[in-house]
Amino acid sequence: MHSRTGAAISAIVFGIALAACGGSGDDATGRFASPADLGGGTVGVVSLSDTAALQTRFVLQEAHGLGSDAVTLVEAPADALAEQLATGEIDAVVVTNSAAFEFSNDERFVQLEDVTAEMTALTGEAVMRSVLVTYPQAAEQKGDALVELNRLLAASGTYLAANRAAVIDALEAESGSSEGFSDWWWERHELPLGDLSAVSEARVVLMWEAARVVGDIAETPEPAGLLFDPEAEAALNGTSSGDRTTLSLAVLDGPNRREVLYALERGLVTSETIDVDVTYLRASELIEAAPARLYDVVETMPVVVPLGRERDLDLLVLSAGVVDRGGTLLFVRAE
Repeated sequence: MHSRTGAAISAIVFGIALAACGGSGDDATGRFASPADLGGGTVGVVSLSDTAALQTRFVLQEAHGLGSDAVTLVEAPADALAEQLATGEIDAVVVTNSAAFEFSNDERFVQLEDVTAEMTALTGEAVMRSVLVTYPQAAEQKGDALVELNRLLAASGTYLAANRAAVIDALEAESGSSEGFSDWWWERHELPLGDLSAVSEARVVLMWEAARVVGDIAETPEPAGLLFDPEAEAALNGTSSGDRTTLSLAVLDGPNRREVLYALERGLVTSETIDVDVTYLRASELIEAAPARLYDVVETMPVVVPLGRERDLDLLVLSAGVVDRGGTLLFVRAE
């Protein structure tokens, strides 16, 4: 399986252009006309360890010449970041998901740059913000069940694509999200759960390379041994006895995940061999979920896989997660 990704990985990872690219600075006011003006300043993020922070550091360094010592990143909840930016306590914020949507509609702030678009321009590919991971032991014991899980996840996503309006309406009462957020999110993201194509594999390795460039990991690992191989794993000790297997899946709690898993959870796509127990967790809980080994499959950040290997936590990428095409945004205060 892994040999089919070689050309794609080489084209993406090693084709990184280091020239600065255009952002949205023309719309910004005050002393920040470009992210390059943030040198010596402070940028707030919701989590220092998530993919948005990695994107930010990579873009600031590679596009704007601001290395790790040039900008200070600080961590705080999104609502606290809004107040800190409004009062001038910090110079900028980088946010995703509902926070990015709320900042976009807050007249106190102006978007200085689409961080995702900048990273895509640098690398030539969309950003893989999250992945689904499993463990080598689970792959050995439940290989064919994990293959079937990927099939179910993909089928549930296909159902959403064909019935999006009906699914969103059905979930609207329980989503708790702001009006318009779902449409905004889907315009800027994909969620191809169940996919481990050559393109998805290459995007995962691209995030590992970005982590190496900013110094989070010592080297970019080879994908062999870190990616789930359906043919090899299912041929080992799969669940061929005829008994049904239950797989536990933990993903980030949010309307988009609930939408893409709607058909699976409502029994609109089914399996003759597996049942799936889905748990929705907060971001802070997900960070602890992979090391705790409480679930067969966990959504996490791509960089967790090589970091885990450095810390005796073996993980396999089972599937793509969130593909970011413009949902990580940098804001400054409107002057």
